[in-house]
Amino acid sequence: MRMFTGINYTFFVVALIILLGFLGDQLFKKVKIPSFIFLILAGVLLGPVFNVISQGSLIPFLGIFAELTLVMVLFHGGMDLKLTTILKEGWRAFLQVFLYIGISIALVTTLVHFFLGWDLLLALIFGSIVGGETTVVVVFPLVRSMKLRNGTITFLSLEAALNSVVLVILFITFVGLYQSGSINLSSAVDSLVSNFSIGIIVGLVLSLIWLYTLNSVKKSEYAYVLTLGLLFLTFSLTNLVGGSGFLAVIIFGLVIGNHKFVSAMLKRKISIRPLEKQIFTLQGELSFLLRTFFFVFLGLILSLSYRTAFFGATVGLAIVVILMFSRYIASSVSTFRSDLARDRNLILIACAQGTTPATLAILALSYGLPLASSFLALVTYVIIFTNIITTVGAFSIARRPSNAVAAR
Repeated sequence: MRMFTGINYTFFVVALIILLGFLGDQLFKKVKIPSFIFLILAGVLLGPVFNVISQGSLIPFLGIFAELTLVMVLFHGGMDLKLTTILKEGWRAFLQVFLYIGISIALVTTLVHFFLGWDLLLALIFGSIVGGETTVVVVFPLVRSMKLRNGTITFLSLEAALNSVVLVILFITFVGLYQSGSINLSSAVDSLVSNFSIGIIVGLVLSLIWLYTLNSVKKSEYAYVLTLGLLFLTFSLTNLVGGSGFLAVIIFGLVIGNHKFVSAMLKRKISIRPLEKQIFTLQGELSFLLRTFFFVFLGLILSLSYRTAFFGATVGLAIVVILMFSRYIASSVSTFRSDLARDRNLILIACAQGTTPATLAILALSYGLPLASSFLALVTYVIIFTNIITTVGAFSIARRPSNAVAAR
């Protein structure tokens, strides 16, 4: 039998990774063990252990792949959010995101700046990578599989969708400040406000234009392909005029996913329901495919040296302690005097991190930032530890009869 070479070898590896992604997804559905851990381990085996795939061959295009993955995940998450729910019940989720991200970034930055001696801006960049994300991919299916109150499901889903957007914008802002060599507070605030405002305005205008466009071609054979083209155009144009392309992407998803609400607000007849269903289905599968490759790639480029592993595990554990402390404060305040307080323990342990911090760590590596390899090592361990906490905690809470409250 001929050995795998060239294009045959490439297709074999691609097929293997897709199979691993499917098996990981099935494992999560059956025993609630997040597929991230499984995929990172698979990447470690394929790369550093057996050297099936060379690390060096991945680095040149990982930055682009990371941005593509994040665009797809944010778009899919935006489509899954309902504006009516956000307007009625979202303020507590916004408070949770603000407190969790703010406290955790401040404490993580303090840890790595004073105890590891990192430059303050680099410490802020790293803080914005791990400071307060909860991954949509784990949280959404987890809360829906447990017998929780509808309010708790909405709260956790909104938090998971919102914190990624905030962290991405903070990351881009801090990276910009580092590259400019400035740490002026007013400059940082101005940059953040500018990114937010331009991203919202341009993203909203373009999204409404594209919604009318899609309404006209909703029955066309390649409407989904056109949707992807418009999504990428929204991202690139928003970045071009100085706004946050990632924020514009989630607005694009919000507008498409809430076309009925938008139609009622504008008093225009807009209906893309058949297309919306097609987009949601295909986008979910594409996002799954990208995430699968992404986390395998993360394992592929992970260093297994004793020094790196010891550093990643010890400092990563300290960061997780900070995250849990920050989350305890945030959830205590945001659920105060509400029905959400009954599910506060579940809210506390729903801390699993995933796509966003991993993507931002890869972007830091592709930008050539100092300490980016340390970012990557720490982020990988934080993802593993937080997913273990969420999985074990959810199992523990689900086994208690007093916590099995039917959704209502």
